[in-house]
Amino acid sequence: MHELTLLYGVAEKVEQVVKENGLERIDAVVLEVGEATTVVPEFLRDGYSVISDDYDFLRGSELIIDMITAVGRCRSCGREFPIAENKGICPDCGSFEKDVIEGTDFFIKEVRIMET
Repeated sequence: MHELTLLYGVAEKVEQVVKENGLERIDAVVLEVGEATTVVPEFLRDGYSVISDDYDFLRGSELIIDMITAVGRCRSCGREFPIAENKGICPDCGSFEKDVIEGTDFFIKEVRIMET
């Protein structure tokens, strides 16, 4: 379950933001996760509830996951299409040959704090 390793990396990056901005805690971490990654959102959610207790600034915060659609470009006809929705097959020409052009990223989109 590499999601825990990823989450500890996220926590370290968020800790830098917390220290640089003189914060005590945050309210939410927003991650962008591409459909074409090997990251399982449910495992991220489960893992976050575990690791958030290891860091005072994360305790009680929320994990928000924005899924990014995996988009492919057909190598045969050039059509761009959502990969998962089309089971990896080009809806125009039926080719399975494609380049993934979106949906491979995993990154911290934002760190949210409540204004007082």
